[in-house]
Amino acid sequence: MARKRLSRKDKAQKKLEQKKKRTQRLRSFIDLIMLRKHSDIYINVAVFVLILFGTFMIVSTNVGQTTTNSTVVLTTLIKQIAFLFAAYFCMWIVNHVFSFRWFSKAEMMFILFMSVFMMMPFAFSASGGSQAWIRLPGGITIQPSEFTKPLLIVLIACAVYKAKRNPKLQEKWSKLFRFPIYALVLDIIFLILQRDLGTMSIVAMIFFVCILIPDYPSIQRIQKNLKRLFTVSVLGVVVLFGITDIGTDIIAQTPFSHVATRIENAKNPYNDIYGEGYQPANSLYGIASSNIIGKGIGASARKYGYLTQADNDYILAVTIEETGVFGLGLIVLLYGVIIYRLFYYAFKTNETVYKIVLVGNATYLFMHFFLNVGGVAALIPFTGVPLLFISSGGSSLMAICTAIGLSQQCISQIRVKEMNA
Repeated sequence: MARKRLSRKDKAQKKLEQKKKRTQRLRSFIDLIMLRKHSDIYINVAVFVLILFGTFMIVSTNVGQTTTNSTVVLTTLIKQIAFLFAAYFCMWIVNHVFSFRWFSKAEMMFILFMSVFMMMPFAFSASGGSQAWIRLPGGITIQPSEFTKPLLIVLIACAVYKAKRNPKLQEKWSKLFRFPIYALVLDIIFLILQRDLGTMSIVAMIFFVCILIPDYPSIQRIQKNLKRLFTVSVLGVVVLFGITDIGTDIIAQTPFSHVATRIENAKNPYNDIYGEGYQPANSLYGIASSNIIGKGIGASARKYGYLTQADNDYILAVTIEETGVFGLGLIVLLYGVIIYRLFYYAFKTNETVYKIVLVGNATYLFMHFFLNVGGVAALIPFTGVPLLFISSGGSSLMAICTAIGLSQQCISQIRVKEMNA
């Protein structure tokens, strides 16, 4: 009897040990796939909810295409799930593996790779007035210019990282920011050739904001000049394109005539509702018909052929039409949380490298929000810039997730230093 009791106890003990091992393996696996410890939980939650809400709205908007393609919803969902896995992989890799030490040794290689990558869209047909996409089988497209935004932020941060270890680089701004300037010039040239002024404005703003952060004496003069240039540029745009039509008339005679059309549509979206103003007019019709609280999920009328980019550039119009101020409020709130937390840690740290990454990525996110929301509401000319985390498309999602992964790495290191202090 004693032996039987002992054997039962042994079996129970073995089962308990096996259960502990399984639990430990599960915890190890979860720790492996999660971002670094001490990442900001608010940013993680905001990103997760935005992606979840965005996926839901992408599926909803694609219901409008079922009249011509019965399998479009399933195909879209599968593609979006694949994009989500790819985006999370980019976020995880950068969060766990990226190091400024090894990146600083391969800057030129990344710039050359970016240049080749940016050349590839010229082998494919243009879309929406811009030649910015690589077209793959299965309806998959890649937009190389999306990845230049986080790359430029990293290049500027890396320049400061090297200057901290080699003070001689701080003596002249052209030496300090040599690689970021190379990348910016090449990027702008390619974006002009691709006729993608929306992305170009984001890249220029990221560079402008990031370059103002370091406080080395050698770059204070160039920083002042950049501020003056920015002020003059803003005033020039307002006068030439807002108050008068001088700038619009000039652009209309160039290869960027589609930009002139978009400026006219922003001024009067209903001027040509059956022609060039078809999309912005229907975007406003959709927003207006939401009746504040929205028509209800799936009840949008504009997604049925009225908006050809309903799941991408104009997804906000469909979102507001279906969910009203609640959907818009959720997006604004979550964007606000991410941007606020990025600035919170940027002001908290004394590390200039971390400041550049965090403020640069906050600028990246804000510019996308500003240009997309402003364009959809016809408050500014439409630029074709996606609403990050919400619009369909793998390139923009992978690029912003890469930026978030790097931001979380910086935040984790800031918090660890704070705890050890």
